Amino acid sequence: MRYLLPVLLWMLIIFISSSIPAEDFPQVQFWGWAKLIHLIYYGVLCFLVQRAVTHQVRFPLLARHSYIVGIIFAVLYGASDEFHQLSTPGRHGQITDVLIDAAGASLFILGYWVYRSFRPGKTEGAEGG
Repeated sequence: MRYLLPVLLWMLIIFISSSIPAEDFPQVQFWGWAKLIHLIYYGVLCFLVQRAVTHQVRFPLLARHSYIVGIIFAVLYGASDEFHQLSTPGRHGQITDVLIDAAGASLFILGYWVYRSFRPGKTEGAEGG
């Protein structure tokens, strides 16, 4: 539960954010702000899922492929979130947002992999990915 709770809370934050009608959503005068939020939301979700899957012991195959599981989960949740937005006043689902979610998930995982691969004191083969 220690690793699953952050995943569930982050999913709830995304869901609540997507439930805000367009006219109530804060308007930011920065080009691409909404796309940057997508990158961050789904990058963090991917990281949290990857971490949770890595630390579970019930399904070792999933743990061995935790990076892929994290990306797939984030993309599927992103797609379901875009579908959810179809029922939110003034909001609409876009396939391009799902692609941005996938990019955010992939970038966060790539960054995490690079960090883990090159950090000082790493022992060879100590952790799988």
